[in-house]
Amino acid sequence: MKKTLRQFIKIAMFIIFQNAHAQNSMPEIQIEDLTISKLENLFQNHSITCEQVARKYVNRIQKYNLSFKNGPPPINAITEINTNVFEEARALDQKYSTGHLQGKIFCVPIILKDNIDTFDTHSSSGSLSLIGNQPLQDADLVAKLRKEGALILAKSSMDELANGVSGMSSRNGRIGNVYNTNENPGGSSGGSAASVSANFSLVAIGTDNSGSVRIPSAFQGVVGLRPSQTLISQNGIAPRGNINGTAGPIAKNVEDLALILGVMQKENKIYKFHENDLQGKYIGILNKFEKHNSYQNMPLDSKKIFDQLFLDLKSNGVNIVKDLNLKNYNMNGKLNEAHEYDEMNDYFSSFPSVRKSYEDFCQFDRNIVFKSKKDCLDFTLKLKNKLNHKTKEANEVIENNRLYIDKIMDENHLDAILLPVSTNGFATYDLKTLHTEMIAPNAGLPAITFTIGYSDSGMPIGVELIGKKFDEEKLIQIAYAYKNKVKIKKNPLMPEENRLLENLSIPEYNNVITKIGFETYEKFWKLNRSKKNPDVLTPGLFQKIFHEILL
Repeated sequence: MKKTLRQFIKIAMFIIFQNAHAQNSMPEIQIEDLTISKLENLFQNHSITCEQVARKYVNRIQKYNLSFKNGPPPINAITEINTNVFEEARALDQKYSTGHLQGKIFCVPIILKDNIDTFDTHSSSGSLSLIGNQPLQDADLVAKLRKEGALILAKSSMDELANGVSGMSSRNGRIGNVYNTNENPGGSSGGSAASVSANFSLVAIGTDNSGSVRIPSAFQGVVGLRPSQTLISQNGIAPRGNINGTAGPIAKNVEDLALILGVMQKENKIYKFHENDLQGKYIGILNKFEKHNSYQNMPLDSKKIFDQLFLDLKSNGVNIVKDLNLKNYNMNGKLNEAHEYDEMNDYFSSFPSVRKSYEDFCQFDRNIVFKSKKDCLDFTLKLKNKLNHKTKEANEVIENNRLYIDKIMDENHLDAILLPVSTNGFATYDLKTLHTEMIAPNAGLPAITFTIGYSDSGMPIGVELIGKKFDEEKLIQIAYAYKNKVKIKKNPLMPEENRLLENLSIPEYNNVITKIGFETYEKFWKLNRSKKNPDVLTPGLFQKIFHEILL
């Protein structure tokens, strides 16, 4: 009886606390410094409710995502805020009223790339042709996140159909790099990386088959991991490039990334790491592969940062193997489209999609990936007739590459292979510098990206580590130990607050986002989609269109 009474009082006190604070004064927490462990402590101390967390992050998105005044274009990282987010937060608060946090990531705000399905947000894959596409259920990885208490906050902007590395789409127009919105955000998960970098969420999930998690993470100063092939279920993700594609987490720090990775993979795992994990590791410095040289023509400020990285690694007990050469590596990624035709058609038919098939998507003809309706239909014909049955050949390329890298690593006793994400070192629209992005995908291998310094202009400089298949823990250990020993972090400066949008309801705010995409398509992309220059929608031009829309 006494125990029951105590439980009743505990629940009653929690509900009183929740109701008293849900709409009123928000606790003074610094979102910029928040981590999953700090958030958990706030809940354990009853210092905050999940609804307050949701409101703080939604409020920050509405303030800074579409900055309107004075200069550069907006960040534009969000496609849609979850209209149910406050209701879901209250439901999580109700679960916590029992006195115990429900799950490993209770009320951790997470933003998902727009090609990852949820039952309560749309999935447009960055395309106006897929506006209103509403899946009936969560992707497998989303279901796993929710089971552990995650709060699905929003969907993030992306290169249309995950086809690009410059943040361009008919759905949103253009994404800006949080450190300088005139610069390339990277892609195709540019909005996911921007969301974390701008502190619109604690964690975001992207997808990667040609650098799409690693490039934007490196360009925007956050930690991104492409997992080993098959570690994470692809069910519920728009299956473009599914042969070597995979979802991957993006976070502000390695600890949060490791926790989320452990939750979202098929079999839950707790990753272990320690501040002394650099000691005794062997890391190979990749210099050459095919006709490329990883450090040739690198700017002096980037080269200086990489030279310091090598010194820091050695001083912390790492054995450096120089001049690694992958001369026999097969970089051809064309076969990653094998079986895409059937898989996309199966995806469209798996729920009442607004488009019934790949050809129907082409016929609607409101995208920027293809020059014309004919170009799109020709592409689907090529997929159907030439690539649809090359799954075996594609998997053979991946397996042969994996065995080749295993052999190189075994011969040199390597724990990881190190390379720059681009020979430029930091964000650039010169896509010729991004020649490293296919190495990990074309062997189905894991790779982690993190910041090692900043350019003279203040842009993040990122490095990538590649490991053996299913050796994510070793990559996490190296990244964690390095970041713990060499503390390098410069937060981006937020743009001026947008007071015009700050107090809109979530549906009203989402409508503004859709209008921006639609008007940008009508005023620019529709007339210029035949141009294949990735930066054809310049920052200045997008800012002009953006201003016209809001005015």
